[in-house]
Amino acid sequence: MATAAASATVARAVPFASPSERLGASRDGPAPRSPRVPRRPPVSPPLDGARRWVLGARGGSRAAVTASDDGAPGDPEPFKIAIIGAGFAGVAAAYHLMLRCAEGLDDSPAAPTATADALPTSRRRPVEVHLFDEKGIAGGASGVAAGLLHPYTPRGKIIWRGVEGVAATLALVAAAEDAETRLDSGAAVLDDDDDDGGGPHDRRGESIARRRGTVRPARNLKQARDLAKHAPLSAAGGGVAVDAATLRAILPGVVVPNEVESAAQKRTDGAPADAKEVTRRVENGTGRPGEGAPGRGTNARDRRAAAKRASCEESGEETAAAAALHVPGGVVLDSTRYLRALWNATRLLASSDRTPIGCVARVRVERAVRSLTRDERVVSGGFDACVVACGAAVGSIAELSGPSCSLPLTNQGGHVVELVPKPGAGASPWDERTPGILGAPYVAPLGVGRLLVGATKEFDAGVGDARRAGVVDPGVDDAAQEAAHALVADASATYPPLKGMEVDAVRYGVRANPPRTPAGSLPLVGRIEGIGEGGD
Repeated sequence: MATAAASATVARAVPFASPSERLGASRDGPAPRSPRVPRRPPVSPPLDGARRWVLGARGGSRAAVTASDDGAPGDPEPFKIAIIGAGFAGVAAAYHLMLRCAEGLDDSPAAPTATADALPTSRRRPVEVHLFDEKGIAGGASGVAAGLLHPYTPRGKIIWRGVEGVAATLALVAAAEDAETRLDSGAAVLDDDDDDGGGPHDRRGESIARRRGTVRPARNLKQARDLAKHAPLSAAGGGVAVDAATLRAILPGVVVPNEVESAAQKRTDGAPADAKEVTRRVENGTGRPGEGAPGRGTNARDRRAAAKRASCEESGEETAAAAALHVPGGVVLDSTRYLRALWNATRLLASSDRTPIGCVARVRVERAVRSLTRDERVVSGGFDACVVACGAAVGSIAELSGPSCSLPLTNQGGHVVELVPKPGAGASPWDERTPGILGAPYVAPLGVGRLLVGATKEFDAGVGDARRAGVVDPGVDDAAQEAAHALVADASATYPPLKGMEVDAVRYGVRANPPRTPAGSLPLVGRIEGIGEGGD
């Protein structure tokens, strides 16, 4: 979650640049360029047509305000949005749209939350959000993902906008928890005609978020050194580099590799050598003192690493190392529970007195949307905008997968397993106070005595694989059975108490990975204009 790779595309009926012009070359031409990293997110248009402009449908042919029989202005027509995909991106987009309508704020960056800019509820344009997903809320890869919330890379660096992203996500978590509390206590009621696709694994009543922190044990010496190297920067996100003794106190029973434990106990000492001279010798192929040439065939990373090792050896210096990165403020989300609760928060907001009469939030668990211009549900719905947030399944939408519009995404499949205590084991081997474990594999607590362990990485996944996401039967699926054995064995090697648990369920999902940029793999968020005949 620190690094969610969800993609969201907004398709609007405005005849400007073609999709190929805005997203890069077609499949017949050069590969699309990586998206730019914006310095700040663009300010989106207001949802209230009465303040500054009118959001019209189908090229502006529909007025925002209707007229009564006597010619006087009547109730404003709703602003209708179709959202395709009910995962992290789609549900969050739905909530934010309804929240903006509830706030009724002007979009001035100087005062984005000033109550003086709020329009009276009666003057605001109501919002209708229609969420399309053939599997329902969290039915795809988002429901399979572990909700390990933190702002770090595996090396201990803070990812691009990581701290801000965690803060924004925690605000959504708070809204989801509030909705769950109100519904469970009877303080709020929702109608029962909105089937979100929930099944027997809902875990209703369990916590949405577990605030026990997270910890990333170093799997090898290189990672241990990286965690120590980036420790000063990690502190900005609340992370702390710890030694082996502290790691064992945080995570009793964890196995610390011998090389990591030994290095984490040493301290640097001695004057550094002339790093430039060492680098020059390595790059020129002259090698380190007393050794043959390392060769010119190594890449730049290998040469830099060799130079660093040579510098440390000549000075007698030992590179600092850490046994783990502990994030006390890390949060573990039950992704499925969180998304369903956030959708309920959206529905409660739509029916509250904070939003104008006519606001609607509806999930449509129906067949997949495969075209934005030919699907009768989208065409006849009169939508002002369509948000595509279906991750890897975007490849099955005609307008976003043809030669005129090729999104730079790479599909990656993966299996995860849910573990429960073995029969007769007595107490669960997992202490409820234990933090979530980051790494490959990761371990995320889902509830009392239930853990999520994952994930495998399968890079040959296609669009068809994305549509079969969900619970799979390892008894009839060889890939699932192999993945389950591998995950349990690997996780138990790092955390042996897991040997007292067994597989209760295997899940499969496919994520859409965006291209790497200097700032990392960033979500693709943009607007495609001119889809359909005449840009309609």
